This record gives sequence, C-alpha cells and structure tokens, in this order.
Amino acid sequence: MAPLVVPGAAAKPGARADIRIGDASYTPVPDYPIQPNLYSEVTLTDTFWKPKVAANAEVTIPFEVQKLSEIERGVNGNVLEAVILSLKTHPDPKLQAMLDARVQQAKQAEARGNSGFEVAATYYHTTGKRDLLDKAIVTADALYKNFVEINPPFSGGERDAMNCVQLYRATHDKKHLDLAKHYLDIRGLESSVNRSRHNQSYKPVLEQTEAVGHAVNCVTLMVSLADVGVLTGIKDYFNASQRMWQDIIEKKLYVTGGVGTTGNEGFGEAYSLPNINAYSETCAVLMFITLNHRLFMATGDAKYIDVMERGMYNNAIDGVSASGDRFFYVNRLASAGDGRDTRWARASLECCPPNLVRFLASMPGYVYAQDKKDAIYVNLYVSSRTSFKVGAKDLALSVDSEMPWGGVSTITVSTKDDVSGTIKLRIPGWARNKPVPSTLYSYADRLDHQATMWVNGKSVSAAPDKMGYVSLDRLWKNGDVIRVEFPFEVRRVVADQRVAETRRRVAVERGPIVYCLESHDMQGGRALSALLDARVDLKPVVDPAFYGGATVIHTSATSITNPSSAAQSVKLIPYYLWANRGAGEMTVWLSTEGYRLGDPGPAGGFIFYENPNGANDGWRYLEAAPFDQSAGARWGCFRQPIEGAEHARHAGRMRRARHRRSPLCRSQPQWRARVVPAFARRARADVQEPQGRGHRGLS
Repeated sequence: MAPLVVPGAAAKPGARADIRIGDASYTPVPDYPIQPNLYSEVTLTDTFWKPKVAANAEVTIPFEVQKLSEIERGVNGNVLEAVILSLKTHPDPKLQAMLDARVQQAKQAEARGNSGFEVAATYYHTTGKRDLLDKAIVTADALYKNFVEINPPFSGGERDAMNCVQLYRATHDKKHLDLAKHYLDIRGLESSVNRSRHNQSYKPVLEQTEAVGHAVNCVTLMVSLADVGVLTGIKDYFNASQRMWQDIIEKKLYVTGGVGTTGNEGFGEAYSLPNINAYSETCAVLMFITLNHRLFMATGDAKYIDVMERGMYNNAIDGVSASGDRFFYVNRLASAGDGRDTRWARASLECCPPNLVRFLASMPGYVYAQDKKDAIYVNLYVSSRTSFKVGAKDLALSVDSEMPWGGVSTITVSTKDDVSGTIKLRIPGWARNKPVPSTLYSYADRLDHQATMWVNGKSVSAAPDKMGYVSLDRLWKNGDVIRVEFPFEVRRVVADQRVAETRRRVAVERGPIVYCLESHDMQGGRALSALLDARVDLKPVVDPAFYGGATVIHTSATSITNPSSAAQSVKLIPYYLWANRGAGEMTVWLSTEGYRLGDPGPAGGFIFYENPNGANDGWRYLEAAPFDQSAGARWGCFRQPIEGAEHARHAGRMRRARHRRSPLCRSQPQWRARVVPAFARRARADVQEPQGRGHRGLS
C-alpha cells in the first residue's frame, strides 16, 4: 500500500511537521445517510428484550449509580449517559434528581479534555438542553487552539476522535470534525510518541489493515475511522475501517460475536481463538456492535447487522446476570468449573457494566432505520411498535415476532392515508446457510428450506438482494400485513480448520442464539468431556420454568474419556444464560470424535499422550494448560486429571522428536516438572522431561 499522503505534508513518509489541523479540504455532511429510529421512538412489546431493558432501568442502572456514588469521582461517563437515555423511557425521580445535580456539578467543574463530549451530545439530543453542550464547545475550542498553536506530537487515545465526532453531530461545526480528523492523521507517524501495536499507533492509520492490540481501543479506532470517512466524504478513512473489520470477520471473531482473545485484552494472531482462556471482553463486543451499526448506516448492507445481531444475542447480554446485578468482564467459551468464572458484583475496575447499561438503555434504537429516500429498514425482528415519516405522511409499523425462539414474524401497517414507499426486510445470514459473512464459520449441513414471505396473504419472493434485504415497494394501506417465516432448525456450526481449538468440535445454534453445555445439565458434571455424536437428534424444547421460558436443546452425549459408556440425556442452554446457577464446567464447542495427538484439550492445553489401545478404550490424555492465575503458577502445568490415564503410563511413550505440537506453542515446547501437581505425577513418567524454560500455556 502506498504511504499515507496528507495535503501539506512533507515528502518524507511519516513526517508530521507540516500536518496542521484543518489543512485538508473537504465538504462535510451532517450525518450518516441511513439513520436509526431513535430508541425512544420504539416501544418494545416482546418477552425477550423488553424485560431486559426494564431490568436495566430498574435494577442495573440504580446498582451502578449506587456503586459509583461511593467513590470520589462519582457517577460519570457511560453510567451518566445510560441514566440520561433511560430516563426518557423509564422515568425515575431519584435518578432524575441525581442527574440534575451532576449536570450542575459538571457546569462548575474544570473541563478536562474531550471525555465529556459524548455525554454532552447525548444530553442535548435527549433533552434539548444545552447545559453540557455549551461547556463541551468551550473545551473543544480550547483543544482546537492548542493543536493550532502547539501541534503536540501525541495523538491521544483511540476514543478522542469519536468523541469529537459526537460533538460535531450535535453542532455541525466543522471545527470539531477537523479535530477528529487530525487526531487520526497524526496517529502512528514516525515522529509521534508512544508508538506501538497495542495502541494501534505502529503505523499511520490509513495504512493499517489488521485488527491488532487492545481490542476495545482498536474497535473504537475503527468507529472513528468510519465516522470521519463518512462525514468528511474522504473514503480512505472508511476503507481503512472496513479492512480491519474484514480481518476480524475472517480470522478473529468468536462464534458468540465476541472479539479479543488475549490476556492483555487484545486481539491475538489470525485464527487463534482459545475457548477456556478466551477474553472476549464485554466492552469489546459492545463497541463492535456500535461499529457494525455504523457500517450499516453508511452502506445499507445487512452483513453488518448479521454480525451485530450475533453479538447482541450472545456475547453482549452474557455480560450481565439474569438478576441484573452480577457481571462478566470476560466472556469465556469454556470453563473448568473451578470458580474463576463466577459473575461478580463489584470490581476494582468498573469498565464493562457502565458500557453495558448504556447499551441496554439504547437497545431499541438498533431495530429499525430509514434512509434519505425514506425507505424503511426492519433490521431486527423484535415485537415492537414505531412510526416513520414517508414524505409528508405518517406510517406506523407493529411487529409481532417469535424471535429469538421462533422464526415467524408479522408486520402490520397503520396509516391514515395510503403511502407509497419501500419497506426493506432483512433476511438474516443464519436463514441463508451463512452464519457469518466469511468462511470462518459454516454450518455442518446445508438446509434447502429458505425464508418465505406473504403480503396480505399473497406469496411474494423472499430472495434477498445483494445487500441482504427483500424490498417491498408498493402503495401501503392501513391494515396491510407482511408475514415472514425463517427456517429455524437447530444447526451444528463448524469452524475453519485453521482454528486449532475447535477442530473436531461443533457449536450448536438456533436462529441467532448460540447454545452451550453446562455441568448442571449432565450427570457427573463433566461438560468439557462431553462427546456429541454427529447423528444424534437435537430437539428444541420451550422450558417455561427456565429464565422466562427460554428454548433449550435436548440431546444425548457420551464421554470422550470413556467412549464406551452409555449415552446420557443432556440439555444445552442459551450461552447468555450460563453461570447463573453457580460454578461448573461449561463449553460452547462440543467434541464430535476422539482427540488426536496435538489437539487442544478441553481445558485449552494440547494432547501429548496416547493410549495404544485407543481402538478399544478411546484416547487417554493429560493436557497442559495455564493454571488458574489466582494460584500463582506462571508456567503451564497439568491441570485436569483424567480417570484411567495412569494405567497407560508405560504405553505410548512420547519422545520430543515425535511430539506433534500445536502451532500455538512451537516457540516454547519444553515443560517444567516442578509445577506438576501431585495427582498427575504418577502419569508423568511417560513425558520427556524439560531442559530449559517451560511454556506459558497454549491459550
């Protein structure tokens, strides 16, 4: 790719001396070409999202406000924004009084940077009051002047540009958009300070092609690039965001819609998607939801809504308990049941819950949208009511949907006068044999059953266009009814073979919901060792007593450590509901056949040990995986005892030369005997002892 070229820049690539704020010439646009129907203009009537949004307003937001009120800084940032949003639809006198007091305090406080711009813009858009906005404008003017006079060599945080964009969208003052663009232009230049891959400043942003470093900040940078690209009309910024998005979708996306794999909250290498040591931070998926929504608003392409929906129904709402007052910072795809993966109420770092309450308060705003030609988009099939202006006329929609537990939705049109217009209905990727818009995940079997659609009882084509929508362009009359049915079978999902942690395993999903197996739902509680035969039935069953009537999957499984054992009945539950019943093993990816040498084991390590009688007894294995961090063991150790493994101690002796290691650990193949716990020592005679440094663990 050619080096970044900025008008007025010196010829030397990466030089910044002549990059001045406001140099670039462009004509800004007010906002994105497609606009969502505001969350406050959508009335939820369903039994899935409505209770969650209500619990957020009645339980989670007050809980967060109480926690933050106990510290010196007080209620601020995302929680304050959530309060502003929630009060519009769920009035609360106590929260209103708190908000009014905080606004008065903010007006008197010394302004610091751009961190308050988002709250100021939200407060203005929601209430029409300029108290915070006017102060933010003064702060922004001072920042702009600082860049004009000093032109500092540090581009700031990844969120800075996005904050300035939000101020521009509230004021339409080009100066704020200039500042947002400048934050991006000086990022990663040779003369900039604090350059690294972790903060996405290792090269100029327009040259970046990969999602690297801290996941939340990387995706935030992508949102900023999309914002600046759309609002300035300079496509290079938007194209950079799309390139990085494509890298995630093709190589770094969890089946639950989450992003970020490593312990430093960051993106890992391509196809490195560990399960038991997944990070998949709640904040990261919430920002990824924002990014996908923005990319849709710019393009009208349903593939972004497909990814957004996957994150919303799985990774995002997994971040809060069914009770609304316990949280996950990390959203793993497997758990050893050792108590590490327990939802918590309070933490030293209040990062994810504030983002989560803001998302849930604004969730209805993701359901519908409308473009400049007044075409209406139905993006999420959620029982709800809303209205639109089509030309000078009003048109209202009432949706009655079975989603996410069933595939039938009906949409009723209400209008005083006949309205000529277009309603665009999204056909989800999962209804078209395409779980994600890449080859990273696919269905193990292909279904020929396609979506079907009727208007006023008359069948119409449900074949989507290249953007993933069926466009119904007609004269709409009061009482018109659209009925759409999606195939809603239980599907087995397989991952690209380059994802080592999911080889010979399947995930189970139905519609937008990903399922998991928890130890509470199988005899013996060894969910990590469950073996799901490829031919076994997967039966969806509505369980009225299970968290509001969720649909669960009844099936049967055997044990990978004892394949000759009789199959037992098991129940798969929606992933977002796990860890609501106490600690226990859990897995999203279920084994479908015996392990092979070099496979990652259920707790994340790789198999190094084979019983030669495997044809009769199945595989016997021990695995190496990172020990629970709270135990203080830095290097890999034998983590999980396998019944019967000691009987094969003199068979299948493995020499290092024969060892077929996972590609994730080739740089550190040795082992430290001193960290082997007592239960495994009787089996370690078969393992080549280490000579040198041990390995850190594979996932």
